[in-house]
Amino acid sequence: MKVVIVGAGPAGLFAAYKLAGHADITVLDKGKDVGKRVCPSPGDCKLKCKPCNILSGVGGAGLFSDGKIIFSNKIGNDLDSVIGEQKNLKLVEKVKHIFKGYGVDVVKLSQEKKGKILQLKKKSKIVGGDFLYAPQAHVGTDKLIHLIETFKEDLQAKGVEFLNKKNVIKISDKEVITSKENFSYDKLILAPGRSGSRWLEQVVNDLGMDHTYNPIDIGVRVEVAREIVDDVTDVVRDMKFYLKSDTYQDLVRTFCTCPGGKVTRETHDDFNLVNGHSDSNDDTPNTNFALLVTMPLTEPLSNTNSYGHVIAELGYVTGVKKPILQRLGDVRRGGRSHVEKKNELLVIPTLDDVVYGDIGLALPYRIELDVIEGLSKLGKIIPGVDNDETLLYVPEIKFHGLRVKTDKYLVTSQGNISVAGDGAGLSRGIAGAACCGVLAAEGILRECKK
Repeated sequence: MKVVIVGAGPAGLFAAYKLAGHADITVLDKGKDVGKRVCPSPGDCKLKCKPCNILSGVGGAGLFSDGKIIFSNKIGNDLDSVIGEQKNLKLVEKVKHIFKGYGVDVVKLSQEKKGKILQLKKKSKIVGGDFLYAPQAHVGTDKLIHLIETFKEDLQAKGVEFLNKKNVIKISDKEVITSKENFSYDKLILAPGRSGSRWLEQVVNDLGMDHTYNPIDIGVRVEVAREIVDDVTDVVRDMKFYLKSDTYQDLVRTFCTCPGGKVTRETHDDFNLVNGHSDSNDDTPNTNFALLVTMPLTEPLSNTNSYGHVIAELGYVTGVKKPILQRLGDVRRGGRSHVEKKNELLVIPTLDDVVYGDIGLALPYRIELDVIEGLSKLGKIIPGVDNDETLLYVPEIKFHGLRVKTDKYLVTSQGNISVAGDGAGLSRGIAGAACCGVLAAEGILRECKK
């Protein structure tokens, strides 16, 4: 059986891992190989690489996203609704076992840390929120690169073919069509990641696949002095607080915490976004994390991907093609931040390639207010996180709005095409995407045995 996988991120790689030795597998990605994914101007993005080396290539966007791996059926994983909780838990354990084979171990908690987690949960409940813990590991961006290289080499040794810099322009029911050549398939797995969500949406519409839309996550990247949150991140590295804004009762959550990390810039085709990462040695005096508002849409507009793109493009225009940075104190006072006062900042930004300005020009009022109210509640749990010196970068948007409808093995209404990962709206992170890849592969293996 000939299987083509589009996308060499966690979903595509883990699908290939499961299928290796059982089918003829070709993995296509529009980006470069692991070792060649080097940003030519880190921290000061003057070039507009197409595709962006941070987002595309073997390892996916997760390669440069700090290497936090959370093994949970509730955090970053939406497969309970597809296969049920118990089967999903078993799937998470399979993925954890595969990672363990590559030296990735879950952080073990002492009794003292377990007690602190209960205290964090209690404090969150007091302000009307919650704190979720799940087993997690931290690899670090630097070590994750080596892990992915080894993972890929093992797959190649089993006969998996990787073809990079392949820009897929069309999908038919029998072929994957790139700008230079076509690839026939018996089974196809589409795993393009978040940066490929818009591309996948076009494929879904062209082929008439059944789909709907998830809520989208839109917000800011928060940067604070590291010691403010060390008491929390020393217990749980990737803190997961779930809060409700007072005015609109919207869900506001923390995501992708990077202790000792750096704020980074992602270059997309029509806009820029911010993100964060940290290496295994955590070498900066700051900690950053995303604070995201979960925004569902119903009518007249249900397409959350389109909504997210409009906001991203607005940020691109108002920031003159750069992310916008503003002190929280300036946000509260209704005045922009000024680059002339950069040397007066008590928290030194780890991303230089920004415009000091007003985030209110780039975010809808509702989302900006949600962020401010969410930070205020978080400040009651972590004192000081909402002080005037806290830095806010915009925009941070997670494009997993498209939700392709599938069967229990992630097969679409197209029959011989499956989907997996963040781009299909089935996951939000490395482990969740990997679970999708394994599940899609298991469905194909069942077909092979018939």
